[in-house]
Amino acid sequence: MVASKVRRREFPMSQNSDAHFPTGYRDGREAFLRACDEAGLGVTSRVHPGAAGGDGKPLYMDTAGIGPRNAASALLLISGTHGVEGYFGSGAQTGLLRRGLARRVLKGARIVFLHALNPFGFAWNRRVNEDNADINRNFVDHGNPPENPVYDALADVISPREISPETMKRANATLREYANAHGPFALQEAISRGQYRHADGIYYGGARESWSAAMLQDVFRHELSGVERLTVIDFHTGLGQSGAAEMITEHLPATPAYARAKQMWGAAVRSSEGGESLSPPLSGTIDSAMAAWMKGKELTFAALEVGTAPLRQVFQALQRDNWLHAHGRLDHVLAGPIKTEIRNAFYPDTAEWKARVFAHAERAVAGAVAALA
Repeated sequence: MVASKVRRREFPMSQNSDAHFPTGYRDGREAFLRACDEAGLGVTSRVHPGAAGGDGKPLYMDTAGIGPRNAASALLLISGTHGVEGYFGSGAQTGLLRRGLARRVLKGARIVFLHALNPFGFAWNRRVNEDNADINRNFVDHGNPPENPVYDALADVISPREISPETMKRANATLREYANAHGPFALQEAISRGQYRHADGIYYGGARESWSAAMLQDVFRHELSGVERLTVIDFHTGLGQSGAAEMITEHLPATPAYARAKQMWGAAVRSSEGGESLSPPLSGTIDSAMAAWMKGKELTFAALEVGTAPLRQVFQALQRDNWLHAHGRLDHVLAGPIKTEIRNAFYPDTAEWKARVFAHAERAVAGAVAALA
């Protein structure tokens, strides 16, 4: 069956997308709030009860909505699920608001902006939250979490307790041995699928429901509870060639949800569960949680993943940042370089990269808005 064409509601061409991107969490939040105010949108701010930024000030998850709360069709745009990746999502949300997205929503439809799902990670340039938990691995039964035996076996070399050149050389040699025996993608999957035993490791899904996970469900109840058709775009960075993009979905090929995603976003759509994506299948994702919350209704979910740096460079940045917070000190001589390294791994702060990824965001949102009809 051939899907009917969606008429896209294109936005004006970007003139200076660089200006939409923040220098940090505070700057990003202030710009988002100003953009909401200028668009005539009210903002609901949920203050984090147990964490603050490096400046000692409170951290917030902010939401704003366009259109009626009882709309049958809605689009949810999420930034900062993985903290330091929030530079892209925050810039995209603010830029789209500045460029008139609020005036382009079809009557009777709704768009909800969720700014900084993981404000701690954004503020501290970490991918994880205050408990070292990965929010996109956190939606599981914590009494009976998924197993990841390969990660368990490799835990000491995935997240070494010290990062001397000799230690890292030995650790990398062990990881190469596994990749040579089982394939590089099998190693990537073992590392990044999610793990629930090593609280001081990377891709840790947490021991309990995170504040961010609880607040996301609260946002869903208050902003989207009546929706019958929901599209979600979750903004991410870190996988793929610099400036390239995938719309990563857990929907399997040949399913109605996958067909809807293809109709909205075309060739950019890649199924992680179907083996099409740069991302392997993951545990405890927002996608899976939303599917449960939307049971019996229509959900089309995709992570807009834009590339930043070679995978090895991104992995090393994660290893070193994890070591700094789990085993090092924030006043360590390597702290500054490590924080710069992880920021750069997930946010190449160049005008060319920002122009390319903002264009991806514009196209993705335009396709989703057109499908709200």
